[in-house]
Amino acid sequence: MGTAGTALMGTGVKLETGLQAIVRDGSEGLEQALDYVYGSSLVQQRCIFHKLRNVSNKCVGLDRAGKKSLIEQAAAVYQAPTASEGRARLLVFGERWQATQPQAVATFEREFEQTIRYYALEGVVREVVRTTSLLERTNRELRRKFRQVGCFGSPRGAEVAVYIQVTHLNAESG
Repeated sequence: MGTAGTALMGTGVKLETGLQAIVRDGSEGLEQALDYVYGSSLVQQRCIFHKLRNVSNKCVGLDRAGKKSLIEQAAAVYQAPTASEGRARLLVFGERWQATQPQAVATFEREFEQTIRYYALEGVVREVVRTTSLLERTNRELRRKFRQVGCFGSPRGAEVAVYIQVTHLNAESG
């Protein structure tokens, strides 16, 4: 399963309304496919963990402490209590770092709105939907297990195997 498939696993579901949100990577093809299938009612949240990693990768000429400070300040943007406060914090971050880290600031600002869509969600634990990291670990575990199997005799067999593995992983983490 590629990166796009990995991101597809992150969902917010309410039984009475079905799929409401999904945490995904930056794949444009995945975004278009989700728009086509689910329309604009689906909240597509970009993974914050990966956004911050991308910002970190664009830091130039900073020592370890400087890079840590920049990333901590960027992460604080996402700790804002509201989307509007997050936007205000982004402006402050940009003013602080633009002169010395223009690439990091540009990366952070690019598609920022897609990384704060979790504010539109009610009744969902925001810490869960803000990143695909736990989901990627789950997918890694599923791929590792299914490589051992090789192939399945039927689609139903594959569904049962996924169900069993996800149940097992939930029991381990719960």
